[in-house]
Amino acid sequence: MNDSGHTWTSKRGAAAIASLLALACAAAVLVAACGSSASGSSSSSSASPTASSSSAAAVSVAGVTITPDASLNAMLPASVKSAGVLRVATDIPYPPFEMYADANNTQPTGFDYDLGQALAAKLGLHFQFDQIVFDSIIPALSAGKADMVLAAMVDNKAREQVLSFVDYAKVGSVLLTLKGNPDHLTTLNALAGKTVAAQSGTIQAQMLTALAKQLAAAGKPALKVLTFPKDSDALLAVQAGKAVADFVQLPDAAYTSKTAGNGSVYQTVVDPAAPGGYAPSIIGAGVVKSDTALTGAVQKALQGFIADGTYGKILAKYGLDGSAVSSAQVNQG
Repeated sequence: MNDSGHTWTSKRGAAAIASLLALACAAAVLVAACGSSASGSSSSSSASPTASSSSAAAVSVAGVTITPDASLNAMLPASVKSAGVLRVATDIPYPPFEMYADANNTQPTGFDYDLGQALAAKLGLHFQFDQIVFDSIIPALSAGKADMVLAAMVDNKAREQVLSFVDYAKVGSVLLTLKGNPDHLTTLNALAGKTVAAQSGTIQAQMLTALAKQLAAAGKPALKVLTFPKDSDALLAVQAGKAVADFVQLPDAAYTSKTAGNGSVYQTVVDPAAPGGYAPSIIGAGVVKSDTALTGAVQKALQGFIADGTYGKILAKYGLDGSAVSSAQVNQG
């Protein structure tokens, strides 16, 4: 989900990157939804509500058996501990972070899903994965409708006003276009005079808006930015010829270009000057800022997974090895 989330951008030269980042940072605002409710919310849970108060069982994730840690469970806020469930907000699909097993199966899978299962089990909780439209996730957490977000959400200073992030990966942003790159896209400079898609509420959408202003100030042809509630809708716009590309995180682009139509539909455009994507950013598990107890427990659980190799195995399962962080840190975005 996703920044898609749910990253920041510029193009080839360092000067251009600095210029665009300055514009983007100035334009960045806290993600907000039109309403206070989490629209389109549904849940995929490993526990039924009636079972939520019972002891969580061990789970197997990426070939590793995760068992509850009583010391971590003791760190939890009373409300979460008594509920016995870790309610995690996400926005599917945004592969390889969150997606469905296949076109005919609504069982969630992906890196965030597996990490969420592992964290919940280690904390001695059942796991609940709730589908919430991306730009409604932060309001949903603020309203107490979820405990944490795992949706490839970028940790940045604007979001840190409301959430604390336990950072778990680093990613950059790239263009995802049709196979063969019919519009001959190379760098972000090539977007002048074109239409580009992005998921609403994401850093990528903010980056494109900042780039459009920069191009206009330079007297170049206008860049039109189309935003959609879900990244899958942005991809449909590219397929329909309404946009030349979708601007997404590199892991999402790489996974989609490899798997859609067995690699026959999309192509990732990576600027040689930014092989890891434009301005790599940190993504994290977001918890309401006031909930320091849950943040601390999640941070300690993640650090344990990094130390014992579980984290690395989950990353490898989804081809995210290059996005690893070396330690569990809070608010490094």
